[in-house]
Amino acid sequence: MKSRNTAFPALRADRPAAFPIVGIGASAGGLEAFSELLRHLPLKTGMGFVLVQHLDPKHSSELREILARTTKIPVVEVTDGTVVRPDHIYVIPPNTVMAEIPMTTRMLLTRLLVT
Repeated sequence: MKSRNTAFPALRADRPAAFPIVGIGASAGGLEAFSELLRHLPLKTGMGFVLVQHLDPKHSSELREILARTTKIPVVEVTDGTVVRPDHIYVIPPNTVMAEIPMTTRMLLTRLLVT
């Protein structure tokens, strides 16, 4: 017999238990606030953190590397289809729009056209 939850992939038995995903946004000057938060965040919160900062679309970003030096929690730059996991921190790459795919823990990225 097929699972009744096939229409809702986030509810399937083979998926990890539900957990909060916390989104935090900041302007270009928000690096200090992000760093301060991560310095005081416990290693195990059971939450996934998605940090979105306004970045110059024409330049590469070292946000992941900088934040990784302030915490022992894994810091990951999101790629299309990244699965958000508890006790991880995710940062947006430059020149993208990011959204969570409904009923999943996957992130969807869209590259922006910069002229």
